[in-house]
Amino acid sequence: MGTMLTVTSWKYNSTSRYLKIFYNNGSGELYHPVPEFIYNNLLRCTDKTAFVHKYLEYDLHFTRLSIQ
Repeated sequence: MGTMLTVTSWKYNSTSRYLKIFYNNGSGELYHPVPEFIYNNLLRCTDKTAFVHKYLEYDLHFTRLSIQ
């Protein structure tokens, strides 16, 4: 059984619309282009990991790069 990933921190650049998400295992992901209203919704949400999983990975299909 794998370990549960949780979001530990994030950075957003409103000019370039890049959103960097970092996880508790030291990995991260870079999403682009993320509109500011999506980032604002992330800030308001209590479960950041579920938000990333549902909206960024599946519903909106942003370009995603893994950061190791």
